[in-house]
Amino acid sequence: MIMTAVFVLGVFLLLIIPHELGHFWAAKKCGMRVHRFSLGLGPKLWGFKKGETEYSISVFPLGGYVKIAGMEPGERDLENGFYRKPLRNRILVLSAGSAMNYLVAVILFSLVFMMGFQTLNLEEAVVGEVKKDSAAASASLLPGDKILKINGQEVKGWEEMALAIKDSQEIVLKLEVQREKKVFFIQVKPIFDPQLKRKMIGISPSTVFVRYSPLIALAKGVERTFFITKLILTALGGMIMGKVPAQFAGPVGIVGIIGQSVKMGLSPLFSLAALLSINLGLFNLFPIPALDGGRLLFLAVEGIRGKALDSNKEELIHYIGFVILIALILLITYQDILRWIGAR
Repeated sequence: MIMTAVFVLGVFLLLIIPHELGHFWAAKKCGMRVHRFSLGLGPKLWGFKKGETEYSISVFPLGGYVKIAGMEPGERDLENGFYRKPLRNRILVLSAGSAMNYLVAVILFSLVFMMGFQTLNLEEAVVGEVKKDSAAASASLLPGDKILKINGQEVKGWEEMALAIKDSQEIVLKLEVQREKKVFFIQVKPIFDPQLKRKMIGISPSTVFVRYSPLIALAKGVERTFFITKLILTALGGMIMGKVPAQFAGPVGIVGIIGQSVKMGLSPLFSLAALLSINLGLFNLFPIPALDGGRLLFLAVEGIRGKALDSNKEELIHYIGFVILIALILLITYQDILRWIGAR
């Protein structure tokens, strides 16, 4: 239980610290004065001041913030403040947090590919599991059997084998099978699965342990990061269109998911942390008031208009957006608690 709590806290810090460091680093590089760098929200537990910046740790470790001069209402004209800097600098500062989340995701996925993991072996048509009472079980297929040919047609991988079964017009299939050093023939009658709408014999692929060199792992880490981003955007589009049910998890739900991943090992935990980091980075870029994306939207309007919008109106919109976000988080957390109680 204690170790799970440590890993949960570690994952949250891995999401929060790089995000806030991105804002902090970019603000400093752009010559902005930073009043505070805080890990956590709410009352301050501990802190110290170095130069012009106060560094602190607050009560609730579910967030953090960087207080940059000039971003509070009525402070827009402060020297070395946020709004006194060029538009490109302000865009960089607001984008830097999400950029760091993406960098963390790439690093974590790269580590997973370097450490290695079990994955489905789709390069060969080797049986990993035979479903009980299936056509394959009736034909005495066993885990470890390698299917070489179907009706005389050579199959070079799992997908090619599955396609041959699906597209076959024969009622009974003749399989050439290799079991250890012995090669023999068996006959199997596929069964149509109405759910998947295809003919199947009731087998699943074997697994294989894969590991990659650092450079290939890095390339695959980048590829996986942007693949996950595409999946998230596709799923979000489906939710908006009503094609898929809306599914969200708040802090309580995320803690439960991390706890389950801890039991499965480092690779699943790193993969989950990378997924959460992508979600945080992407979510913060959405054009929602109070988020980085909402402020970026106002900067885009400023760039098009050639002048900033009224600061009081903008801050009011961000305040309303913040209240709505907090309400949504509380609602999602309430649903997480109900699911947690129901699962016990």
